[in-house]
Amino acid sequence: MNLLERVQRTQKTIDEFFGQPFVWGKADCGILAGRHLENMGFETLLSKARGYSTEIGARRAMRALGCGSMEEFIDAYGFVRIPPAMALPGDVVGFPGGEDGKAWTALGVMIDSGEHLIGFANGEVMRGPSHVCTVAWRVV
Repeated sequence: MNLLERVQRTQKTIDEFFGQPFVWGKADCGILAGRHLENMGFETLLSKARGYSTEIGARRAMRALGCGSMEEFIDAYGFVRIPPAMALPGDVVGFPGGEDGKAWTALGVMIDSGEHLIGFANGEVMRGPSHVCTVAWRVV
């Protein structure tokens, strides 16, 4: 996939999610990342991960998929981990998240070459700085 295709497919994700309010199981970071991977042409496990409405429920859904973390969820697709500073538009990124006192990695999508991502913050999907990212995956 060339850079223009990456940008066009990432724009679909931006158009679908930007400004969306956070709702567990309907519009959360796992749903955002999963829908983005679908926009990038990959099959996902989203249909098997629905049916939760709390952070605890999201953790249960992850375990039901055989994953103990959001990192394991993305690793399961076989994407190579890269330094966040090397992320291209369309790569999946992770940054600190969690509400229940148990920190976990929230997922987002790099929207330009290493400077900005979209992800949930302050209750909605917004553009944010990439310096918050602690992990990234090359989506190819």
